Amino acid sequence: MNKRNFLKIISIIVIAIGIGSITFSKSNHNVNAASWGAKSLFTTPKATRGTWYYKEDGRIKHCKITAHTVDGRKLYKILPEKEYAKWENRVEHQNIKEHRKLISKINTIQFQAYKLKWHGITSFNTNGWVTGAGNGIYYVPVTKTRHGKKVKAIRFGSGAGNYFDRYGYKTKKLAR
Repeated sequence: MNKRNFLKIISIIVIAIGIGSITFSKSNHNVNAASWGAKSLFTTPKATRGTWYYKEDGRIKHCKITAHTVDGRKLYKILPEKEYAKWENRVEHQNIKEHRKLISKINTIQFQAYKLKWHGITSFNTNGWVTGAGNGIYYVPVTKTRHGKKVKAIRFGSGAGNYFDRYGYKTKKLAR
C-alpha cells in the first residue's frame, strides 16, 4: 500500500470516528484567522481542566488543560467532511519534505478535538489537524484512590480503543 492510500484510509477512519462521536458544546466560538481551515474553538469539559501531574520514565511531568488548549496548543472542532477533505487534499499534494515540515508546524500549535462519552463520562480526544490525524490522546476525568483517599484524576488513553497510558493527578505528590 503506498503512502497516499495509507493516509487516505487513516483520514477516513478518523473522520468516521469524529463524526460518530462529536457532541456539540453549547457555545460556538468562531475563530477569525485560524490556520488550515479551523473555524470554531473547541471547549474542553470543565472536569478535565487544570494542571495534571504524572510520572513517566521516572520523572514527574505535567499536562495543562484550559478551556481551549492542551499544553498551549489551541483546540478546534473537527471540520465538516467536505472541508476536511479539501484541506487534506491540499496537504497530500505536497512533496514529502514540505509535508513533514507542515505536519511538524501544525501539530505544535493546534489540534482538532471532539467530545465523547467513555463509560458514561464526558471526556474528549485531541489529534493532529489534517495531517494524517491518527487516534490522538483521550482525556477522561476519573476518581482514583491514592494514599487511602479518593482524589480527582485524569485518565490519559491513546489508540483506536482508548487504551490506557497513565493517570494524571492535581499534585506532584499524588503523581509519585
